[in-house]
Amino acid sequence: MNPETAPAQPVANSPEPVPLKKSTTRPAGVLRKKAAVDSGNEIWFLTLSDLLLLLVIFFVLLFGLSWQQQNQSRPVPVASGPDPLSPRISSTPPAETLAPPPLSSLEKDLSEFLDAAAPAGVTLERRGPAMVLTFPERIVFDTGEARLKPEADPVLAEVGHLVQQRPELLVEVHGHTDDRPIRTTRYPSNWELSADRATQVARALIVRGAAPQQVSVKGFGEYRALAPNDTETNRLKNRRVEIHFSFPDRNS
Repeated sequence: MNPETAPAQPVANSPEPVPLKKSTTRPAGVLRKKAAVDSGNEIWFLTLSDLLLLLVIFFVLLFGLSWQQQNQSRPVPVASGPDPLSPRISSTPPAETLAPPPLSSLEKDLSEFLDAAAPAGVTLERRGPAMVLTFPERIVFDTGEARLKPEADPVLAEVGHLVQQRPELLVEVHGHTDDRPIRTTRYPSNWELSADRATQVARALIVRGAAPQQVSVKGFGEYRALAPNDTETNRLKNRRVEIHFSFPDRNS
């Protein structure tokens, strides 16, 4: 028998093939996707917790501020009974030692001045926070003139003395005229005449004791009339000089 054509004999000790199990290992892409989803959930939770913490801090600060404002606006309780260890000192002086208000004291002195030395026709009135002493034109000036009459000197000297005794007193001198026009070289209109009259009275008060910083002047011409300029009597009322006395506002 030709050895080249003889059939191959099975090998007795040849091992049988072992079946392979399918691997359950997942692809790497799936694992990375799941890890990314888990990481996103964790970041969302941290953001929410930070927001809640900030809200808690905000409400705590808001509560603290409102509590502080309530304590500041709450009145401090005062004990009703006297302290037995403190000396008993009266906080209110006796009625006879209380000083009268400055304006009331000035009103009293000006009223006494009117009764004793002021010529007839000089008036005193209270206008709000000021006392107003009014001099008719015939007492201090001639018509159309701003030169003080000699008989006005004693009156203005007494007023200057009253101002000198009160350094805190403020004095405004107002000049007024009627509506009859005046056109002279010195006084082109009633404004100049009224301002010059107020200036002359203010100068007389300063010479007789008033401090210059206490005194000011205003000229109103015919624009602040007391009565209609329709009769001679009313025009006489409007031609006047007013001295306004007041004290500085302590609250301003």
